[in-house]
Amino acid sequence: VLRSNEVGATLGKDALSTTLKAGAIGMAVIAVIMIGLYLLPGFISVLALIAYVVLMLLCLNGFNASLTLPGLAGIVLSVGMAVDANVIIFTRIKEELGAGASVKSAIDAGFNKALSAILDGNITTLIAAFVLYIMGSGSIKGFALTLGIGIVLSVFTALIITKQLLKAAYTLGLQSPKLYGAKKEAKVHNYVKFSRFAYLISFVAIAAGLIALPVFKGKTGSTLNYSLEFTGGTSMTVNFEERYDLAKAESDILPVIAKAAGISEADIQVQNVKNSNEIVFKSAELSNDQRDAVQTALEDNFKVKEFNMENISSTISTEMQRNAIISVLIATALMLIYIAIRFSDVKFGAAAVIALLHDVLVVFAVYSIGRLSVGNTFIACMLTIVGYSINATIIIFDRIRENMVSMSKESYATIVNTSISQTLTRTIYTSLTTFVMVFFIYIMGVPSIKEFALTLMCGIVCGAYSSVCITGPLWYMFKTGFGKNDKNTTSKKISKKQTKKA
Repeated sequence: VLRSNEVGATLGKDALSTTLKAGAIGMAVIAVIMIGLYLLPGFISVLALIAYVVLMLLCLNGFNASLTLPGLAGIVLSVGMAVDANVIIFTRIKEELGAGASVKSAIDAGFNKALSAILDGNITTLIAAFVLYIMGSGSIKGFALTLGIGIVLSVFTALIITKQLLKAAYTLGLQSPKLYGAKKEAKVHNYVKFSRFAYLISFVAIAAGLIALPVFKGKTGSTLNYSLEFTGGTSMTVNFEERYDLAKAESDILPVIAKAAGISEADIQVQNVKNSNEIVFKSAELSNDQRDAVQTALEDNFKVKEFNMENISSTISTEMQRNAIISVLIATALMLIYIAIRFSDVKFGAAAVIALLHDVLVVFAVYSIGRLSVGNTFIACMLTIVGYSINATIIIFDRIRENMVSMSKESYATIVNTSISQTLTRTIYTSLTTFVMVFFIYIMGVPSIKEFALTLMCGIVCGAYSSVCITGPLWYMFKTGFGKNDKNTTSKKISKKQTKKA
């Protein structure tokens, strides 16, 4: 052993405290939104959400899970899905009340009709989490664990805790339909017709991201802005006469190093060495001239006792990258198979996977064009999108499956347009509540978390857009041979099965 140091966190104590504050504010805003939208059921969902957070913390402690940025992404995603399950149920209850049902029957019907959508959406995401946990390593395994725990708890709180609290409120005398709200019949828009413009917008966004790769390759020598986790670089250990905490080092010393080396502050990681005045600065590999410039700048501006530099390798190995890609591909294939079996139509699975690929490529374009740092945050963001987007798609597909029976005399185009219109509020509300959580993390978080939150917000918006404008119309194209045979034959198939059974 040549040297052994106990280093501090790269995110710092402020990262945890500001993230917790942002999460608390986000939860408070979500509570206001849910109560404003769903009245009494919304208030009950807030109680269930608090129970979910407590259970989540207990489980994380019980499993001794390491909380990393990808792990944080898993928690944020699972909170969004916990809200989503309640939104699905309450939307169904309001639909039943709008159709003239009593409060008691509306509650029962709301939970019964929402059950398949909640289970299918969460099981598909759970499949992805399971594969990532088995095959992934490091931060990917942490993401999968927190996401998996969150999914199980979100289903439990929505179907058990929320249901019992809602029934208890009804039994206690809160039976007025005004306390539960009512949803009017949704206005149907022609999403199938609009989809051609949506496809064009998506094609331009994805193409721009791909074209940027060779352009930046020629300008900077690298297609993407890879971080230290992928490329390795230079580690500088500086021993100061004065002790600087992490916040002070980032505000006072970091700008001096970045200016002297001619690199961005975001590309430099800072760590304190415990019980000493040493600070470790890690950046992309620096040339001899850059090293000399940094050393001179530090000695001119601060009292430096000792200065050491060495090259370091990447922390994300080629094997880890390969395992991450393979695990995502396997998870996607299993999700496709599950959707095809549950919906008795492989076209649903194909449309879902293509929409998933669309969301990943659009966010990839944000990284490519914006030259955002590609590291652990990139992995966390992409994994979150995989989990989030498929859930939104399942909700629409579940409504299409239901309407194919209840609207058996209508064309597929009418069914798709009606299904998207009926689930539009769910898509907007769920995306809004999840966006709020991430937005406050972006506003209040430390710089390294801000970049993660920014791309996650892009992913949430993109997931909502694709679920409304891409998935349903895409299934319609597959089902009808690009509109050539727009005739619903579901009723005939059902009648044959019923006759055979009889």
